[in-house]
Amino acid sequence: MARRQREISVSEFFLKNRHLLGFDTPVKALVTAVREAVDNALDACEEAGRLPDIKVQVSEHSNKARVVVEDNGPGIVESQIARIFGKLLYGSKFHKLSQSRGQQGMGISAAGMYGQLTVGKPLHIISRVKGERLASEMYVSIDTARNQPDIHSRSRRVRPGTMPRNDLVKS
Repeated sequence: MARRQREISVSEFFLKNRHLLGFDTPVKALVTAVREAVDNALDACEEAGRLPDIKVQVSEHSNKARVVVEDNGPGIVESQIARIFGKLLYGSKFHKLSQSRGQQGMGISAAGMYGQLTVGKPLHIISRVKGERLASEMYVSIDTARNQPDIHSRSRRVRPGTMPRNDLVKS
C-alpha cells in the first residue's frame, strides 16, 4: 500500500476539487473570477493610497466568457506577474495578520486555472508600473503537476494613456 502513495501539488488538488474555491458551475465560476480580479484591484489601490478606477467587461465569444478587468493600481513588476497569476498559494497576504478581501493567494490564480481548464488558453496579462513607459505583457498558465507558472510568451509594449492601468484578460 505504501508504494501506491504519492504526493500531489496544491494545484492538482484544487483542479480535482475546484468546487472548494467557488468554481462549481460556469456561472458561479464567472462570478468568482470577476470578484477575485476586482478584489485584487481594490486591494492594490488601497495599498497605494489611491481612489480605485476599475473597469470590468464580461462578454461571450463562442459560448465562452471573456473577462477583462482594468484598474489604476500601482502595477505588478514583471518578475512577479507569472507567479501571481500562475501559482496557487502565492501572494502578499500571507504575511499579514489580517485579511482584507480575497482568498489568501488562491483567487486570481485559481480563476486562471479554471479558465485554462475550461477554455484551454492561458491568461493574458498586461501590467505597467508607475513611472515606466513600457508595459509588461504575458500569457501565463499553471503547470498543475508542479504548481508552477508556465510562461507562453512575454513582451514589453507601449501602453497608451497617462494612468498606470493594469489589465487582466481571461479568454
